[in-house]
Amino acid sequence: MSKEFDDVIKKINQSDKLFFRDITNLEKDHEKILKEVNDIKKQVKDMSAKVDMMLEILNNFTIMLAEDDEDLEENYDFDNDSDESWASKEDDFWEDDTDEQL
Repeated sequence: MSKEFDDVIKKINQSDKLFFRDITNLEKDHEKILKEVNDIKKQVKDMSAKVDMMLEILNNFTIMLAEDDEDLEENYDFDNDSDESWASKEDDFWEDDTDEQL
């Protein structure tokens, strides 16, 4: 009976060792997962800050374009079709003399 008792105790001890090794491995895996999650959180925050910065730049650019359009409308009359400074393609100025020589 003593031999059977010793065998049972050995099996329990082996079982305990395996159990504690598994727990230790789980703790290491848990720490790795927590570290990875924290890294992902940091990356998301960095990306969020960059996206906010890009949106701000785009917003400023849009405002600049709108102001530029307003400036064009104030300084130039685009509705006037009788612009005398415009030269048509039919004028001699636009004709290429090199084509006639060929």
